[in-house]
Amino acid sequence: MPVYRSTYHYGNLRAALTDAALELARRGGPPAVTVRGVARSVGVTPPAAYRHFTEVEELLTATKDRALILLAERVDAAIGAAAAMDAAACLRAVAEAYVGFARSCPGLFAMACHGSPETIRVLITDRLGPFLNALSARRPGMAFALWSAVHALAVLAAEGVSRGVPQDEVLDTVLAWIAGGVGVGGER
Repeated sequence: MPVYRSTYHYGNLRAALTDAALELARRGGPPAVTVRGVARSVGVTPPAAYRHFTEVEELLTATKDRALILLAERVDAAIGAAAAMDAAACLRAVAEAYVGFARSCPGLFAMACHGSPETIRVLITDRLGPFLNALSARRPGMAFALWSAVHALAVLAAEGVSRGVPQDEVLDTVLAWIAGGVGVGGER
């Protein structure tokens, strides 16, 4: 018979389970988040956890929401730090924050992308709306191209594929291409 720790004593069990799920996601992304696993982490029986999350998708959604908040905080801090700068500097700061979050918190980044990265795209475009609108007005489709390139770089960073690749140079290339209109083969 399993032994349950007595780490949870009254209060908001749902919040405690979500906190535990966030920690599991931090270490292993969405596959690490299970109702039984968070129950074990909190020190309650699985039936107690199932009263708050009747299926794992509910728990994953709550955990995704928390991961998105952490990503939003990182992006908002980058926007705040770059607020006095021009649009290109702000876009770069957000791109660096986005990729940096993926690199430093790959499990949470994977959790934020769980199901679909559409929520992340909306999170970013809502925050960068004026800059992206101006970019799209000049070059239709460029805002989506920029997000696609930065998101792909973040995914590669989260998976560890981009180790040794100079992130600054890649971001410079992407942003210069988007902003400067470099064509295929490098011609302007």
